[in-house]
Amino acid sequence: MSPADLVRAALAGQATPRAPYAFWTHFPETDLDPDAVARETLSFVRATRQDFVKSMPNGLYAVEDWGVRTDFSEVAAGGVAKVTESPIRTPQDWARVKRLDPTAGTLGRELRHLSLLVQALGPDRPVLATVFSPVTTAKKLSGGAFAAHAASHPALVRAALDEIAATTAAFSARAIALGCAGVFFAVQDATGTAGEAAWRELGLDHDLAALEGARDGWFNAVHMHGDDIAFDVLSTYPVHALNWHVGETAPSIAEYRAAGGTKPVLGGLRRMPITAREMATVEADIAAALAVNAGRSILLSPGCVIRHPVDRDFLASIAGRIRGAA
Repeated sequence: MSPADLVRAALAGQATPRAPYAFWTHFPETDLDPDAVARETLSFVRATRQDFVKSMPNGLYAVEDWGVRTDFSEVAAGGVAKVTESPIRTPQDWARVKRLDPTAGTLGRELRHLSLLVQALGPDRPVLATVFSPVTTAKKLSGGAFAAHAASHPALVRAALDEIAATTAAFSARAIALGCAGVFFAVQDATGTAGEAAWRELGLDHDLAALEGARDGWFNAVHMHGDDIAFDVLSTYPVHALNWHVGETAPSIAEYRAAGGTKPVLGGLRRMPITAREMATVEADIAAALAVNAGRSILLSPGCVIRHPVDRDFLASIAGRIRGAA
């Protein structure tokens, strides 16, 4: 079976010779250059022989075209990219957020990155375009003012979210048209004890609008980031696979299946044992994931980004274990 055939079979719940798998990490030295990050990604994919590819743009690409100023200087040393100046200072500034042309600016840069990956990998190795929930984008864009503005001026914020959702949908549609199998839809803010109720109130309709742009994809996944996630609502999204921090936050894969959940699971590998090179723990994670439902509807991957820099030789060893687990 080709990697794409293996992924399609796993998504369909069919028995497969082995579980398809992928890894992802950041490439902070190159991810502002579409040609360079494409080359680095291809090198990474070939070293690990993975079956599908989640794109790894820098985490602020979705907000740069709305006028933020950014600082990437700490990323290579293990830090994070930062918004140093936001165009959103008052609630009225949200009226300046208008939908963007996905083929221009930073969004256009990322479409080139995706196009290079698709062209190099061909139809037999699926590529997922990483996109962000509109609320996640709005929070990054506003430098921390989002919650206060949403509470005091909800109509202004909602109108801006409409524009962000439309931009995300247009970008996703373009990515799929150029050959991506689907999107990796990252939701980073649906957490906390009131997370589900809050997300139904503000995030859900904009997420669904954004996902409309990916309707032609055959491999769309939602990433539920963090602890205490609003799993009950996010797991209902119209996607083909669910990704969350399995083993780090509830539910486990077994608990999801026991509760009647049927969607394919993209995940199962905890990040820290990978970073710490703890092969016995990684092997236990693989075994636990494959023990559920006879290993059907499982696509092995990390629950989130593996910390940079990664040990490619160790990832190649994990890949060997997965390939030998059939």
